[in-house]
Amino acid sequence: MEVIVVSGFLGAGKTTFILEYAKEQGERGKKIAILVNEFGDLSIDGDVIRRGGLEVIELPSGCICCSLRASLPETIDTIYEQFKPDVLLIEPSGIATPENVISGVKNSRHAEKYRIMPLICIVDASSFNELIDDFGRFYREQIETADVILINKVDIVKDEEVDKIESQIKKINPYAMILRTVYSKIAAEDWVEHKRAEKKEVDVSEIFLDYISLIPKRKFSREKLEKVLEEIAEGKYGKVIRAKGFVECDGICIFQLSGKNYEIAKLDSKEEEEAELKAVFIGKEMLAEKLRELFE
Repeated sequence: MEVIVVSGFLGAGKTTFILEYAKEQGERGKKIAILVNEFGDLSIDGDVIRRGGLEVIELPSGCICCSLRASLPETIDTIYEQFKPDVLLIEPSGIATPENVISGVKNSRHAEKYRIMPLICIVDASSFNELIDDFGRFYREQIETADVILINKVDIVKDEEVDKIESQIKKINPYAMILRTVYSKIAAEDWVEHKRAEKKEVDVSEIFLDYISLIPKRKFSREKLEKVLEEIAEGKYGKVIRAKGFVECDGICIFQLSGKNYEIAKLDSKEEEEAELKAVFIGKEMLAEKLRELFE
């Protein structure tokens, strides 16, 4: 079983990459399993992946590399025994340290039957400078431990800025393959045979973020929801780094916010029947009561 760990900070594009890769490999006849670990007690990414017609195993309410470290090897073994997939894609929470996830794979009972593929890190070009300032050591560790680094969202950043980001990444990790992407799209043959480098051990640090989970009860117009997300992105409700959820908005819409960027997509009628209204906000010094009033 091939094991692919897709790391990256909150909102970088991990779920989008997994959807694209799973679809590509599924069309080639491979059986895919996806293990999602969310930071928070309501799962959003799992629902997003299910919209693509894929089955998802979830480890909510904790971070793989911290509170759930003991259960990760057992979960991987159970997936292997019960589903026998050709490929297991693991999406840790955006605050997980990838090397600890790899350790969990190596410590599983069937480790000799697993092939660890190049470790992927996805970097959001639009928020790189802000995040490396705010979460320097931890953010660098995600980059430093990766074998393949995707500089994502290059379509919304000037070329000269992307060049500077790539130069910084090369200084942090001179061994990694670096690729530029839009919506995390990259063909498997461009990276899958890249050899994992023998890198020095990285001291694992932790970051501490707050999260707010809620059930939205307010109905929004598209215009109102856009205004709300703009205000959140501007910092009116504290430092919200990542927000995502399903709300009523001329039907049911999914919204995603990462840093100062956000997007809204309307579900089709079939998806609406299966959708659950829920939202998660992750950040620091957030105004919890004001956010709850806004949505509840």
